Amino acid sequence: MPSRVTAQDLHVLESSLGALLPQAYLDFISQHGLFSAVDWRGHERARMLSPTELLKALQWSKETIEEGCFGDNEDELEAAILEMKIRERIIPFQYIAATNVSDYYYFDTGMRRDTGRLIFPARHDDFDLSTWLLDGEPDVSGCTFDFDEHLRWVLREGLEEKDWGR
Repeated sequence: MPSRVTAQDLHVLESSLGALLPQAYLDFISQHGLFSAVDWRGHERARMLSPTELLKALQWSKETIEEGCFGDNEDELEAAILEMKIRERIIPFQYIAATNVSDYYYFDTGMRRDTGRLIFPARHDDFDLSTWLLDGEPDVSGCTFDFDEHLRWVLREGLEEKDWGR
């Protein structure tokens, strides 16, 4: 049974982030709780973050970049500035449980279409996000802008029929 998300939890999340989260996502977690996908062996493959976990993941990402994970030379500092810029606009909302590290599905608040915000998976140590997302025309062919489609892809991946988005 999915974990319930209380009205208070939603209020804290929306107060912290404003109107950045897609309405389809907010409707889903308020009506159905925090979705968790398991494979045919019963191993968790993906789990929606609670509002508290989501805010902690955002803080961790910010602190990791600020702590100088890129290094100290000029090129590395420039890369850190770009990465911080992109990390300010992406929001982790679902944990990819198959990897044992902090890999997430993200909403990109800077890129949207009529169906919603860009949704994509990224590894915890993927420091090329700024290169990809700040490109004038990033290749988003393996991504989705539709929350319902994202859920179908996660279910399909959990059933090990296909990789997410393909």
